[in-house]
Amino acid sequence: MEEYVSQADKKQLELLEKHRTNIETALLERRKQREFVNKQLQAFADGLFGAIVTVVEEVRAHGVTELGKPRLIDHPAGTGKALNIPIEDWSVILVPLAGVARPNIKDEAQITGAAFRELSGRIAAFIGSEPDAIAFYDILVLQNGSWFAWGYGWPRQASTVDETNFKILAYELMASFVKDIRTTWHSRDETLLGVSMDARKRPYDYGLPGDEAGGGR
Repeated sequence: MEEYVSQADKKQLELLEKHRTNIETALLERRKQREFVNKQLQAFADGLFGAIVTVVEEVRAHGVTELGKPRLIDHPAGTGKALNIPIEDWSVILVPLAGVARPNIKDEAQITGAAFRELSGRIAAFIGSEPDAIAFYDILVLQNGSWFAWGYGWPRQASTVDETNFKILAYELMASFVKDIRTTWHSRDETLLGVSMDARKRPYDYGLPGDEAGGGR
């Protein structure tokens, strides 16, 4: 009887050791993946943000002051810093998001099926600085070093971060922001005195291609 109990205990210990090993293996592998993805995301953000600053400087040098100087914003919740890009009297903010996760398949991006099961980093784009602003565009940086961007009808994919010409990408993004984002006055029943008298708020909506609110200026 004692030998039987001993064998049972031994099997339980072996099973517990197997589970512990599986947990450690999975978490250590995920740690490696997260560290690599965050490194790739940081490299992408540094390349893109630096290129946007250069592009804006070049455009402003031609007398186009409607573009303001981009400003890096402290971003304690995410990876690195966010970038605020003033355009006329509004702005686009690019925010590297905290952590890594699988792409959201409900966004219907044309990413290969395998990539949807892999952890990725993400940069989200917002119009304006209100806390309840909804992302209108985002860029995913995948584990294999490639990236995919889509939103408001502008999908784009490049092979790898290392092969990306960030200056061209920055020019394309800025041109898209300037041409495609429109402002439309609030209706009368949505035009509040408090908002109208507050210099920090705007009494109009931001419109994107396909949005009902996206009218002309």
